[in-house]
Amino acid sequence: MKKNSKILVLGKNGLLGSSVLKLLIETEHVNLISPVSKELNLLNKIDTEKFFSQHKPEYVFMLAGLVGGILINSKKQADFLYQNTTMILNVLESIKKYCSNAKLLYVGSTCIYPKNNPQPITENRFLAGKLEKTNIGYAIAKITGIVACQSYKDQYGIKTVCALPSNLYGVGDNYNPETSHFIAAMIRKFLMAKKNNDNEIKFWGTGLARREALFNDDCADVLIHLMRNYNSSEIVNVGTGIDYSIREFVSIMKRITNYSGTISWDENKPEGTFQKKCDMTKLRSIYSEFHPIKFEQGIERKLSNKKEVERILYS
Repeated sequence: MKKNSKILVLGKNGLLGSSVLKLLIETEHVNLISPVSKELNLLNKIDTEKFFSQHKPEYVFMLAGLVGGILINSKKQADFLYQNTTMILNVLESIKKYCSNAKLLYVGSTCIYPKNNPQPITENRFLAGKLEKTNIGYAIAKITGIVACQSYKDQYGIKTVCALPSNLYGVGDNYNPETSHFIAAMIRKFLMAKKNNDNEIKFWGTGLARREALFNDDCADVLIHLMRNYNSSEIVNVGTGIDYSIREFVSIMKRITNYSGTISWDENKPEGTFQKKCDMTKLRSIYSEFHPIKFEQGIERKLSNKKEVERILYS
C-alpha cells in the first residue's frame, strides 16, 4: 500500500472508520476516498456498483455497518441481519465486477464465536457452536460476511482479509443510551451522574461477565498493518488479550471520575456471553510490535478531550 494508492474507507463517521481515516492521513496517504452514506448507500446494489465502477479503488476498508449494544441488538435483530449482510455482499460483488485486483479488509466481530468457549478464544472456534441469542442477527450477518470474503477469494481470486476486533471504545464513540455499547454507555452514566449530582448509578446484570476493551486508535493501527502485510482470508482476532469483569470496569471508572455515589445492579437484565477473551497468538505472529494501551490510559485520553466530554454531556 503506497502513499498514492487509491484507498477507499467505508464507514468514515464510525468509531473505527474515523480512526482508520485519521491514521491514514497522518501517515501521508494522499489518495483517500471516504464517502458518507448520503454519497454512497451500500444497501443499494446499483448505487454501490456505480460508485466502484467510477472510482476503482485499490484498497477497501469495509468498516461500515449497523452496530449497537445489547439493548438495540435484541430489539432489531432483523435490521442488524439484513443491513450488515447486504452491505458486504454489495461491496464484494462490486469489487468482483469493477476492480477485481483490489484488496478488501473486512471487519467482523468477536460475537461470531459460540456463546460457550474455552478461554482464551482461538480463531478455530469459528462455527464451532451455538451463538448468544441477544445478538444473533448481527453475529449471523458477520459470519456471512466472513464466509463471503473467503468464498469470493476462493472462486474469484479477490484478495480479502477478515479481522475480528474485541469491544471497542475511544474518541468519537456513540453515547446514545438506546444504541451505544457498554463502555460508552458506562462513561456517559458516570459523567451525567457527576453533572447532575446523582447519588446512584444502576447497571444491567450481575457485573460478573467479562470483556476486553480495545482503544479505537490501536485497532486502526492493526487494521492498516494487516492491509499492508497480511494476505490470508483466515480470520484474525484483534484485541488486548486482557479482560475485566463489568464490575472491574465500573470500579475503574468510579475511581477515574472520583464518583462518590452508590453503584447498584439490576440482575434481572441480560448481560450476554459470560466471557469472550480472545487469543492473540496469531496477531502477535503477524504484528509483534503491537502494544495496545491499557484501559485506564484510554479512558484518561478520552476524558482529556474537551470536545469529546462536551459531546457526552450535551449531545
